Amino acid sequence: MITTRNRCADLRRTLERVMRLNPAPDEILVTADGCSDGTVEMVRTDFSMCQLFVNEKNLGSIYSRDRMLRTATEDIVLSLDDDSYPVDDDFLDRLKECFARHPEVSVVTFPELRDDGSYVPPFRSPQIPGHYVAAYANGAAAMRRQDYLRTAGFPSFFLHAYEEPDYALQVYHLGRSVWFEPALTIRHHYSQANRDELRTHHLNARNEIWSVWMRCPGLWIVPVTLFRVLRQFCHAWSVGAAWVIKEPRWWWAAMKGMRNCARCRTPVPWKTYLGWMRMARMPIFSRSDLNGRFGFRDAF
Repeated sequence: MITTRNRCADLRRTLERVMRLNPAPDEILVTADGCSDGTVEMVRTDFSMCQLFVNEKNLGSIYSRDRMLRTATEDIVLSLDDDSYPVDDDFLDRLKECFARHPEVSVVTFPELRDDGSYVPPFRSPQIPGHYVAAYANGAAAMRRQDYLRTAGFPSFFLHAYEEPDYALQVYHLGRSVWFEPALTIRHHYSQANRDELRTHHLNARNEIWSVWMRCPGLWIVPVTLFRVLRQFCHAWSVGAAWVIKEPRWWWAAMKGMRNCARCRTPVPWKTYLGWMRMARMPIFSRSDLNGRFGFRDAF
């Protein structure tokens, strides 16, 4: 599944690369999210085998991916950006093998190779051993659809950003996990079209707080909220004064979403929440350690 907005050339390159996969995907779902650059016509004319969804207005990548996941008919769904695609032609066969080796896993994420030859983030390169992680990127991941349908899924009111860590937390609450697989690489050109780093920071920070308000156990909401706000402020400080003085924008935006968060609140046990938070600095490399940290019963 691919969601796109006004990146017609990037999407064409990605679809051409996807069409060379052997075996081919069983289905390709594409959402044109408020596109005005000829994307819809290009997909209908040159890639008619794709199932195309058209949002007349920009509804956001999160809404678009949620709809495609619920519409898909296959259980394993590879999630790509319009500027990312698998490096290896046999990627899909190897992906199936990866899921077969890891029946406890609901999401698999991959190294992202950028144009300058670097991997982002650098601690998820092909040289790093496979391990369980707390977050992933929807431009380089594969998901079990049946698990997605057992959760609340992506919060569509997030619009864009942070749906992946929020969903990863839901996955661990299910007794499942998220796995980084170093042997499969996604080429990510990371187009600069329609990107605004400050806006992305504000969306990510706001949505991170909304996730806290929806998932964190009640007694811990205030301290975890303060910790997240401080961490985001430190990030803004590291960029510069221009970002710091604009931090209150996302604070106010977060406050305006409190009603949505209360309506969608589904807290997880503290052990699960803490175990998930610790994974950012203490990744887990074995299934036995995974079971120990989260208290899972290994039924796989």
